[in-house]
Amino acid sequence: MSQATLGSPYRNSDLFAGYYLDERVAALIRTYVPVAVDEAGGFADFRETATKTNSLVDRLRKLTLPAVDDVRDGLASYMETVDRADELEAKIEQTDELIDEIVYELYGLTDEEIEIVEEAVGE
Repeated sequence: MSQATLGSPYRNSDLFAGYYLDERVAALIRTYVPVAVDEAGGFADFRETATKTNSLVDRLRKLTLPAVDDVRDGLASYMETVDRADELEAKIEQTDELIDEIVYELYGLTDEEIEIVEEAVGE
């Protein structure tokens, strides 16, 4: 259904210059929020933080940063993995090209026919 068919989920009020939820959206919210709270132990941790006043400074003080050596080791490992993936990707591409050449040769395709095949498969 299009938005035009459903109508706007918001209604303008003559009493107040603003928008209000229509009954469908309000019902959805009334149904969803209790389930989210019960199933997830709170919605975005609002239960835990609703009665606390944790300042930004307090939260920053509690922050634990990883050790520089751990970050350095993790980054080095990641870079090695990326390099290895790039090497494998290049080898796969070379292998694919070799397979294509062998198949073209087996079928005795001309350059023109090879071009048609490659255009058809998007290469």
